[in-house]
Amino acid sequence: MADSVRIRRVAEQIRGEISEILRDEVQDPRIGLVTVTRVKLASDMGAATVFYSPLGEDPDEARRVELKRVMGSVQGFIRRSLSKRVKLRHTPALRFVLDDSIAEGSHTLDLIRELDSETGSAKTTGNATGDAPGTGHDGEEDQNDGET
Repeated sequence: MADSVRIRRVAEQIRGEISEILRDEVQDPRIGLVTVTRVKLASDMGAATVFYSPLGEDPDEARRVELKRVMGSVQGFIRRSLSKRVKLRHTPALRFVLDDSIAEGSHTLDLIRELDSETGSAKTTGNATGDAPGTGHDGEEDQNDGET
């Protein structure tokens, strides 16, 4: 149990440090604004999967390939910088993965809003009996007072 807490703490520290390194030290303009969404650290702390997402854009396939290539090229620099900032016996090997969860979440919200607007227009027209939702046919609320 204590190991998992330590692993989560170290993973969060790595996430914060990599975010700062990308923001302050990496000078490659092809990266643009990138946020580190989470870090998944192996139980032996020998490897870390770093999930990142570009801010303010929904990357097309060409941009995804370019980001993957650029993040791979700065991987060694980030690992060296991380080793100076985080005091661990061995700095974990880094693997960068594009995180689609933000784009998927945005798409899901768009779908929900679209459904809301469709059902909202259906609610304003009313139903066939003219009753308010959740009421009986005579306009009174349906209640179950325990009698069967």
